Amino acid sequence: MKKFKVVIEGDNFEVLLDGKLGKHGFFTTRFVESKNSKEAEILAMNIIRDELESMVLNDRSDPPVMYVEENFEIDNFGDNPVPGSGFTWFKSEETSH
Repeated sequence: MKKFKVVIEGDNFEVLLDGKLGKHGFFTTRFVESKNSKEAEILAMNIIRDELESMVLNDRSDPPVMYVEENFEIDNFGDNPVPGSGFTWFKSEETSH
């Protein structure tokens, strides 16, 4: 199995942070083993979905989005915890349609 570092960005997540409900985005990194880069992306996304499932309060008509920002093969995981954890949250920009 190959090792991959997958950086994911999310946006439009309605979550409760610091006691306040609001729309937020995030960046996070996950380290996974898989046969190829596409499989690594799917695995990392599924890990994130499972981690966030209980936090996300979006209405079905306004779903959050996630996409892979970076995905590259690495020689080893080094000192990084596998698969990794945590999120760097930011407030989503309010947009008018």
